[in-house]
Amino acid sequence: MNILQPSKLALLTLTFTLSFTQTVWADSLTDLQQALVKLDGSHPVSGVLKVSFSESRGEGKDKKLKTGAIKSTLSESMEGLDIRYSKDVLVQISEENRLKLADEEVDTPALNGAEILSASSLIPILSSAQKILDAISKGKLRGESQIEYFDQQVRVLDFELPLDSFIDDKKTRGYVNKFKGSYKVLINDQGVPVETRLTYSGKGSAYLFFSMSAESEITSQFKVEGTRLVRINKTVESSSSSTFNDRTYSGSWTLALH
Repeated sequence: MNILQPSKLALLTLTFTLSFTQTVWADSLTDLQQALVKLDGSHPVSGVLKVSFSESRGEGKDKKLKTGAIKSTLSESMEGLDIRYSKDVLVQISEENRLKLADEEVDTPALNGAEILSASSLIPILSSAQKILDAISKGKLRGESQIEYFDQQVRVLDFELPLDSFIDDKKTRGYVNKFKGSYKVLINDQGVPVETRLTYSGKGSAYLFFSMSAESEITSQFKVEGTRLVRINKTVESSSSSTFNDRTYSGSWTLALH
């Protein structure tokens, strides 16, 4: 009878465990990818979007505060993307434009909010599947775990994201010395994302007189609407510090579907 030595048995056990774990990860990743492909449809969708944010720059008497707060109605169908503002919001934007002519430093929440509502920022809200697919295609799957999420068990896929997922400009990336990016996707039994958690931190320097560090945490929740994956909530918390300026940012995007 051939009896395995303890060291060989331990090695076989470890090999089997790693193989089984990698298979489970692959199955979960396949579930996620297949669900995202199915939920990249053109089912008509509409809702009320509320956006608010607060941004501060500098310190002491030089500290400047910028806020944003706006509500709009969004809809997307085969006819295209439509964004509408109520009459009250339009009146407020007009008034803030006049105030800004008199004082360029005045805070203009409605105007600031409207300025960030471009097509490029709205499309990922109403059609979120492709954005998640793009993110995980750049990332490296580091592992999987299970957690309880609002009274249900969900799988958490943890991806490591490269620097170019956050900074498009090659020259700017060259100034970054240290970087860490994590993208966690929480999926249900069907592989459908219910939440994503994006975090990153980095440090860099340019020339001899400029240095900067930054970190951010972005959490998003999703809901299935027909053949679409729709982002119903997003919160952003970020901060940065540089030779010339410090910045903190807190924002919220909430969509109430019709």
